[in-house]
Amino acid sequence: MAQPNLSTHVELTISCMYSDLVKLDLATASDPIVFIQTRNPATKKWQHFDKTERIKNKSNPKFAKQISIEYKFEESQPLRFVVLDADREDLDGNRLKSFDKIGKIKCQLSEIISAPGGTFVRTLENKKHPHRKNGNIAINFIEINRGLEGWNVKWQWSGLGLDKKDLFGKSDPYLVFERFHENGSFLTVHKTPVIKNTLNPDWDLFEIPISRLAPASSASPIRITCFDWDAHGTHDLIGSVSFTVDELRAGRREFSLINEEKKHKKGHKYTDSGRLQLRNYTEYKKPSFLDYLRGGTEVSLSIAIDYTGSNGNPKTATSLHYFDPNGVLNEYASAIRVVGDICAPYDRSGMFPVYGFGATIDNVGGDTKHCFEVNRNPQDPRIPGIDGVLTAYRESFSWLNLSGPTYFGPLLDRINSVASQRKDGSVYHLLLLLTDGVINDVEQTIRSLRLTSDLPVSIIIVGVGSADFSGMNVLDDDDGRLGLKRDCVQFVPFREFKNGPISALAAKTLMEVPAQVVQFMMQHGINPRPPPVVNPLPNPAAPVQ
Repeated sequence: MAQPNLSTHVELTISCMYSDLVKLDLATASDPIVFIQTRNPATKKWQHFDKTERIKNKSNPKFAKQISIEYKFEESQPLRFVVLDADREDLDGNRLKSFDKIGKIKCQLSEIISAPGGTFVRTLENKKHPHRKNGNIAINFIEINRGLEGWNVKWQWSGLGLDKKDLFGKSDPYLVFERFHENGSFLTVHKTPVIKNTLNPDWDLFEIPISRLAPASSASPIRITCFDWDAHGTHDLIGSVSFTVDELRAGRREFSLINEEKKHKKGHKYTDSGRLQLRNYTEYKKPSFLDYLRGGTEVSLSIAIDYTGSNGNPKTATSLHYFDPNGVLNEYASAIRVVGDICAPYDRSGMFPVYGFGATIDNVGGDTKHCFEVNRNPQDPRIPGIDGVLTAYRESFSWLNLSGPTYFGPLLDRINSVASQRKDGSVYHLLLLLTDGVINDVEQTIRSLRLTSDLPVSIIIVGVGSADFSGMNVLDDDDGRLGLKRDCVQFVPFREFKNGPISALAAKTLMEVPAQVVQFMMQHGINPRPPPVVNPLPNPAAPVQ
């Protein structure tokens, strides 16, 4: 299903308030300034992005300038923050080597977004002074409200004294809502049901995105036209009125319907063709993915690996499970690496359940196992870190044998069981399912997916190898034929990304996840929690590069 641009903008606020910065000046405190750098995806080099103001003689500064940056869940967004002791404001962001560095940190934007309590704190590092206490840097974020996007209105309209249009009865009125287009025309965005035989109709309460009514601004004209419905001919115009969201916010609630033709004929004797009353009006903002993250929701990544025989003997170079001695990752490992690295910051435990299917297990009997723990621990299938996941994947071939057939059902049932234990919005599960071929239990898989669609779970299926995956698209329920309560499955063949940057695979597979999280929460009436109150102790410093 085609999705709108799901990125959003955030503003970062930077301070060094949790411990004093190291004093580099003999007589006074430092004059700190922070430079923010992004990494060029093509050259892998750090480049200037923005900077704060310089604050003179301050060891624990709170910078006023906010740094605006686009946030994309599905992309890796590395940032580097360099804190300098500056003797002037107008420093060149690309020429920092000659200035006194207090320290710097490197992180992902996602680490800032997912920090407990909304405050990300790190210890500043300086390679030239590895044992010096340089101080800390603290970063907070807010999501930028881009105009009317994300705001909805619930409202209820009534008519009073509408013109009588039917010869032997009253009118059968309905309303048409239109938004203004930049070319000067009006475009229909909503129609109410017809209410038969009345001049004083009460339409039911309904809701609509404000951005659909006024996409440009709250001052954009909105037009309502009232018609008398006719079963056999042209619907008769009763009248119309235009207004803006700004007027509604200012309290306007009654509107005269004007029929320009009647007004022209009757002149000063014409008053109106009836009135509309806005009986209920409530604006509310639809929660965003970031609202849930700020409230403590974690995205927990699980990984499932296909160990069926069609992958080929892992000891041969033609196998999809082959490990190149030069360190080139196979498609399974590549997908785990790129998706795992992006998702890892959203799970504060740093532990990832990893399952296998389609193999027989040494010393456990000859039956094929359709859901087993890759760490061989039935009580806790979690493995620390994505590096640990890749190590466990590689070592698994010492104790299992490829087999078959390919069943998804038992694996999905295991995920459903885990997800059903916490449906309060505190955890949302993301399953990365890697497979090389067509499944053999389609009906059971569909039954399991119907349960999945009512749980806090999204499933990303990555097709590995050159098999015909056309049958897999049935699981990507964009057309709603599977009877799922929501679309929570995405299928992507790995081969579509072999000749380009592997990061495109993550972008494609993860793009819809934020919207799926919000959809689940809203379907179950789960609102974002307030950000938890935590003591923002410094996180372990990442290696500075």
